[in-house]
Amino acid sequence: MADTLNPPPPAHSLSSLNNASGTSSPPRLSPVLPKLSYSLRDHKKNIALIWTLLALDVAIMPLALFYPLWYATSLEPAYIFAITTGVFGIISGMEWVFRSRQLWKKEDVELIVGAAPHNPFIRLCAMPAPSFILFFGGEILLFSIFSALKIPNPFKISSQPKGAPVRPGTYMVIEDVIAVDTGAGRAYRRAINDRYEASPMFRRMLWQLNMFWAVPALAVGVGVTAVVADDRVPQTIAYGIGWGAPPLWVGIWTLITIQWVQVSLRREKEAWSKEGRV
Repeated sequence: MADTLNPPPPAHSLSSLNNASGTSSPPRLSPVLPKLSYSLRDHKKNIALIWTLLALDVAIMPLALFYPLWYATSLEPAYIFAITTGVFGIISGMEWVFRSRQLWKKEDVELIVGAAPHNPFIRLCAMPAPSFILFFGGEILLFSIFSALKIPNPFKISSQPKGAPVRPGTYMVIEDVIAVDTGAGRAYRRAINDRYEASPMFRRMLWQLNMFWAVPALAVGVGVTAVVADDRVPQTIAYGIGWGAPPLWVGIWTLITIQWVQVSLRREKEAWSKEGRV
């Protein structure tokens, strides 16, 4: 009986991840469901800014500038792509400044090689968006494999120390985007860590989201790349597909993910409520 009167152990903070062995503590039983304490409504200004810049960067500006300049002016292709890639660089710079302000880190500048020649490689200039989702899908899938095989982190990844079990890629994405881009900060990093360690349903949801994003991202990236590289597809159409298809897919998958997460979190809360642990 004496044991039942003892208070529950305190929730682990991120500092508990850096123990003497350098490994993360294993998932633990928790007396109550740790709260994430995060609402999209509380960060709607930051979220609106992020998505506006993202939409301008990867879809709206490249397409809105390219087609009028290509069909309605007599500018040479080199000048057209000097304008479109220049604007692309400005918006990317704004995004990097925003993240640098949050992280106090210096970012590198990336240039599109295909826009450098006098006669730009239009198909190559259509590849930034497909390249990104190929990289993203491959990275998420790699995290999935490492997590399934219980391979430890080879170095510090996000808030997880070297030697800790690799967590799903979606965990890292959610943690960094919400903590940094929406300004939720370290408090959210601690909250999502506690939730991940305490809730099997939460861990299962992140694993499912991992595969939901990784496999289609690779499929879309390969498919769009094949269309862009196909000489039977006119260059101007390939350019539109390269810049337009990936953001469209991301938008659809994001809407599905939002609904999926809301339903999963509601079911998780109901399951814990039945045990009186909410």
